[in-house]
Amino acid sequence: MLSILNIVFCLIGIAAGFGIFSVYNKFTNKEGMLIKNESTVLLEKIEKVFKIVLAEGHFSEIYDHTSEKEVLFGLHTLNKKALIVAKAKVLVGFDFAKVKVRWEEGSRKMIIEEFPEPEILSTDSDYKFYDIDQGLFNKFKNEEYTALLADAKQTMQNKAIASELPKIAKKQAVVMLTQMASSMGWDIDFRLPSAEQKLLEL
Repeated sequence: MLSILNIVFCLIGIAAGFGIFSVYNKFTNKEGMLIKNESTVLLEKIEKVFKIVLAEGHFSEIYDHTSEKEVLFGLHTLNKKALIVAKAKVLVGFDFAKVKVRWEEGSRKMIIEEFPEPEILSTDSDYKFYDIDQGLFNKFKNEEYTALLADAKQTMQNKAIASELPKIAKKQAVVMLTQMASSMGWDIDFRLPSAEQKLLEL
């Protein structure tokens, strides 16, 4: 839902900006200047999009932690255990400030030459500890709890990147940019290295 709202707001902003622009250029007959000015407007719109969430996923993980501590010169070992149930909402999107775009002079076509990889924009996590087993002389310290939560969060993010979310985000990005250009009567042409182009089309 969030990605759809972002796209809608972008298109509304573009439509409003283009409406003002059209009135201004109503009094000129220079087609070349019109196209050039339109390209500037479209480039500015793309640059101002910045980071947008295009895919959302929910993940859960059971994180079983065990650690040992030797005492009495290694003659005895103290164990401590913790079971963590982690749940996370992960938002994946793009930083459009990293998109490299140029205008094909004399035409209404924007060329995208560099496109960033999807990235995790935020992770909303919830953790619950179960079966905490610790001894009097080997208790969990605050920094250990912090490290455990950080590990659990990283596990959630790794699962998100390995899931279908990045692919979904890429498809949404292509749709958004295409609609953004189409609303102004322009075309978008992705001219990326073959490997990147293939990934974008998956």
